[in-house]
Amino acid sequence: MGILLGALDIGTQTTSLVVGEVIDGKLSLIGRTETPTQGLKKGVIRDIDSVTAGIRRVCEAMSHDHRVDLADVSTGFSCGGLRSLVRTGRVSLLPGHAIDQDDVEAAEENAQTEDAADAPEALLQRFRQKYLVNEQLVVSPLGMAGAELKANILELTAPRTALGALQTAIHQAGLRLMDTVFAGFAAAEAVLDRKAREDGAVVIDFGAGTVDYLAVCNGVVAAAGALGVGGAHLTNDLALAFQATQKQAEEMKLARGAAMIQPDLANARHLLRTPFSTNDRSVSVHAIQTVTTERVDETFRLLRDALRDVLPQVHGGIFLTGGTAALPLIAEQASAIFGKPCSLGVPINVANLPDAMAEAPYRHATAVGILNWRCRTLAQEAYHPSLLARLRAFLRG
Repeated sequence: MGILLGALDIGTQTTSLVVGEVIDGKLSLIGRTETPTQGLKKGVIRDIDSVTAGIRRVCEAMSHDHRVDLADVSTGFSCGGLRSLVRTGRVSLLPGHAIDQDDVEAAEENAQTEDAADAPEALLQRFRQKYLVNEQLVVSPLGMAGAELKANILELTAPRTALGALQTAIHQAGLRLMDTVFAGFAAAEAVLDRKAREDGAVVIDFGAGTVDYLAVCNGVVAAAGALGVGGAHLTNDLALAFQATQKQAEEMKLARGAAMIQPDLANARHLLRTPFSTNDRSVSVHAIQTVTTERVDETFRLLRDALRDVLPQVHGGIFLTGGTAALPLIAEQASAIFGKPCSLGVPINVANLPDAMAEAPYRHATAVGILNWRCRTLAQEAYHPSLLARLRAFLRG
């Protein structure tokens, strides 16, 4: 029997739970359950009780469908209010002293800000970026000598109330929360291999409520953030443009939407069905795709501006994940705007994907990445157990 891990992905439209088992360091997926999300908008919880009820439903479905009862989970988080800032920590060195791990940790600690309980922003995640010895950039400073060591840390913060509401909903559902990571980082954990990280790559997770992005260059996180737009905005645009209901607009998007106009469908029509009425009408597919193309184009151009400084270092391409990555021609549109090769991101480093997930693996990158990260964290704790890890082990007997 291996170690069971649970990844809870609470999106604007869907709440899902993915369970994996770790045996001899290998992650194998057991199953996935989902339910429509209620009480959340653009990644921010508006109704804790509704979100809590959704979490309970996916847990009950996991117990019923796969005979798995979880006590703890890890989760991802994103919202349009994320902020990123690079901070630098410094350590002065004695003459002739060879830099050791204590020096590195001290420099990194000096780069970190205190997470004050009354601050409006809460720390979501930190990423190591680069080291400098006497202002010279180095990959690893260990064993080197100099007068000063610098460490750059990228800090990602989130509105404290939004992050706290997520944690409260999970606790109210009767689960222990082990880790909370940036959802965009989780997607990158799932789809990027070592070569892509070294060559430089960008992962764009195009969800319903937010578009998360994370750029990795030379093996480190160079940029990360989120836009408060997503697939739901395409639906809203269609509803407004054609005076349709949200349900009709969503069906329109899924059936005929695209990220670029398809000339071969120029004369096609889409039927808008009205329940309990004979007043059905049709809409030009060309008009539908004009609306969705403009929104996707605008979103990618905003992302290009946010990533302007790091794009020259990206040689491994763009990877798209999330539900909106299913939109036809979206990879081609991204490639045209970013000037980089683009493809759908497929989870790697997992022994298997259940059939229900294998049909559209890019949709599940965030959940798989959360499991990958948790698996890696457990392996690190096994070799270098932290005080918290030792305490957990003691409490579990």
